[in-house]
Amino acid sequence: MDRIRLFVSSVQREFAEERRVIRDYVQGDALLSRFFDVFIFEDVPAADRRADEVFLHEVDRSDV
Repeated sequence: MDRIRLFVSSVQREFAEERRVIRDYVQGDALLSRFFDVFIFEDVPAADRRADEVFLHEVDRSDV
């Protein structure tokens, strides 16, 4: 079974801590981490791609 990919987003400067808490909670929980992957934009390393291109690509890859 594939894990469900959760895309957690908000305005970049707002709720930054809350996004990290959600990611860490899911990743740290033995049951939730078996069924869910969490994506937050902060986890994307700086690259030669435009931020909006990366953002939209990750939205397309996500289930929720």
